[in-house]
Amino acid sequence: MVPTKNSSDPLPYSTSTTKAPAPQASSATKEDRWVVGDIVIQGNKNVKTNVIRGQIRARKGESYSRTNINSDVQAILGLGGFERAIVEIETIPGETIPSEFQNLTASTQPIRIKYLVTEKPVIRKISFVGQKQVYKSTLLDAMTLKTKDPLDEAKLKEDVNKMLDTYHNKGFIDAKIEFEMIPPDKSNQVEVTFKVAEGPKAKIADVRLEGLSAFPPKKLIKQMTNRPKKVYKPKEWVADLKKIERYYKTRGYTDFEILESTLTYTPERTQIFITFKLHEGVQALFGNTSFSGNTVYSSKELAEQLTYRPGKIFDQEKFEESIAMIQEKYAEKGYLRARVAPLKQLNPQTHFTDITFQISEGNVIYVDHIDVEGNHATKTYVLRREITQKEGGPFNSKKIAKSQEKLFNLGFLDEVRPDILNTADPDKVDLVFDITEGKPGMLTAGAGFSSLDGLVGTLSLSHLNLLGRGYRTSVQWQFGSRVQDYSVSWTTPWIHNSPTSLGLDLFNTRRLRPFSTASTAFTDKRTGGRVRVGPRFQDDKYQLSVSYAFQRVTVANVEDQFLASLPPGTSDSSSIGIEFARDTRDYVWDPTRGSKHAISYELSGGPLSGDIHFFRPGLSNNLNFKLFSIGDYPFVLSFTHRFGFVQQFGRTDSIPVFERYFMGGQDTIRGYNATGQIGPSFGGKVYDVVNVEYKFPLARERRRTIVQGAFFFDIGNSWDNFRSTTLQIGSREDQLKTGAGFGIRFVTPAFPIRLDWGYGFNHKSGEQQAQIYFTLGNIGF
Repeated sequence: MVPTKNSSDPLPYSTSTTKAPAPQASSATKEDRWVVGDIVIQGNKNVKTNVIRGQIRARKGESYSRTNINSDVQAILGLGGFERAIVEIETIPGETIPSEFQNLTASTQPIRIKYLVTEKPVIRKISFVGQKQVYKSTLLDAMTLKTKDPLDEAKLKEDVNKMLDTYHNKGFIDAKIEFEMIPPDKSNQVEVTFKVAEGPKAKIADVRLEGLSAFPPKKLIKQMTNRPKKVYKPKEWVADLKKIERYYKTRGYTDFEILESTLTYTPERTQIFITFKLHEGVQALFGNTSFSGNTVYSSKELAEQLTYRPGKIFDQEKFEESIAMIQEKYAEKGYLRARVAPLKQLNPQTHFTDITFQISEGNVIYVDHIDVEGNHATKTYVLRREITQKEGGPFNSKKIAKSQEKLFNLGFLDEVRPDILNTADPDKVDLVFDITEGKPGMLTAGAGFSSLDGLVGTLSLSHLNLLGRGYRTSVQWQFGSRVQDYSVSWTTPWIHNSPTSLGLDLFNTRRLRPFSTASTAFTDKRTGGRVRVGPRFQDDKYQLSVSYAFQRVTVANVEDQFLASLPPGTSDSSSIGIEFARDTRDYVWDPTRGSKHAISYELSGGPLSGDIHFFRPGLSNNLNFKLFSIGDYPFVLSFTHRFGFVQQFGRTDSIPVFERYFMGGQDTIRGYNATGQIGPSFGGKVYDVVNVEYKFPLARERRRTIVQGAFFFDIGNSWDNFRSTTLQIGSREDQLKTGAGFGIRFVTPAFPIRLDWGYGFNHKSGEQQAQIYFTLGNIGF
């Protein structure tokens, strides 16, 4: 019998109800299934009815089962604004259900569902009494609860602790905070008042280090956050103890310990004295290292993993790093559960510490299943095909790390976390890549100004994961008084389950080009396209790229003084390009380690027809070194070297200006104009350029750099032929030019932004020595 208000008690459900899974169509009997004729929501004052309706399963004119009640209650309570939710069900007299539902339910009458809710009071106002030394806005920022939020006393207590932390970090170690609430009014709103007793502000007067003899006191105190003239921060106390211990143990004092640590205050509680009693021990050195229990690797192979050397001061960090390296070496061959137990033996006379690594190799662990979780927009196969670790194969930590790199290099994932899960079989594990998708698409509008193109606007639409299939697409429009460019690009990184990319580029450009010393020498119009195909080998370590391009180039509106070097007219260019590269970079969008070496060759004309006949070999090398890290912030030194030349043949007597090399600008030697200041005024046929950059993150999110600073140095030139090349640096046309400067970059795979300021050191008299370069995506200003 269906419970009604007249015949039985309602069905109460409140916060104590356990969440139930969503029911299936067949999970309820006819007696437990009804047809909804009416829905009533009562008791809500501050939460809108439509918000509640959006959370419940009940829909007028549709079936509803008893098992839905629990999920509805939990959904309402999940909004966070309710203390209690009760569901009452009653039949509607005099009405019958539609015929199509009569086989699903035992009742012929529809039901009225009533959701009776009790709201939590809403915070109308937050005020402070006694707060003077800390801004009110600072305390409000520390809180989780805000005005118009539902009142939650547990969160209020948490917020009190957060505000106390704020006071403590500013030196008010005796601060106390209590709160009181004005009872809810008719609109169920409350006012919360925090009563603050700030107390005196205390600073650290002195740090005393008893038993210290190995180092100057200043060196040790410098490691601490809590040091003289600073406010005392209680939460940093344990960290300071660890810093002191780490300082000693990375400098050979393996038996170091802090025997006692105390804090004392002056009677006014405005000054703090910190005292540490230290036991230093003797300074140890690394001695001989041996291995036992190893059969998979020889002792010589394991010794190659050590990051320390005999005779050097014992460094705990290098010692622990060596253990991790040995375990990683075993994990590369599937010995995931190999254990390394070090035995240290200190010679009290020589202070040398001999180390024996006792190794328990265990069995080879195999990967049973591989799953990808967290993808919503991306097809699973797009992610799985990047994973080099195979199901059923031995666990390989190198392949898992490479898989993580390849997934990151897709450009549209913010997080990739490989998780290893045990199975019922002790010799097998499951591997799960837990990913967090980023924003693969970006619509960008911007404007820039440069001496080359004047005022330029940019509208760009780019997407790195179109349709969730990993397709990379971009549409760009660049417009201004001197430039009008349209371009469309599409790339798929895989063809029929093969790691081979296929791409298409289309473009239509018009630019007023500088030449020699003239800012506007001619109009350059180009229309064409390019088809690209690129197989990859050995997990993308080696890459072959083959492309065919056709473009129609028109040179027009040439100034009279340049007619001899720039004959006006239209030419068709038909060319094929080949590049072979070895790429070991960890993150192609912003590498911190690894290198890319490439050799290329372009052939235009000849058997490909067209009006322009030349060949163009080239070499490029890029090396990246992570110098050090501060926390999660890597500091990277990058070297890039490029060399190439172009040579005409057949019916082409001279290389056209638009196929020559012009040094100067954001991609070559910064600090110089794009033309007229480096190399031959009509462009070179040989070039060589080196760029050195020191890059450091300014802001990071989810272990990826978002905003990056850089210092750079560039050197290079272009020449008309090999005979005119020189390694001398100077202002002459044939001499190498150098430039340096700094920049800021917004690192996003979909649409990177770069701003550089460069200063040229080898200008001729009267030339502008500094230049600003602004780059949106692959569009430079």
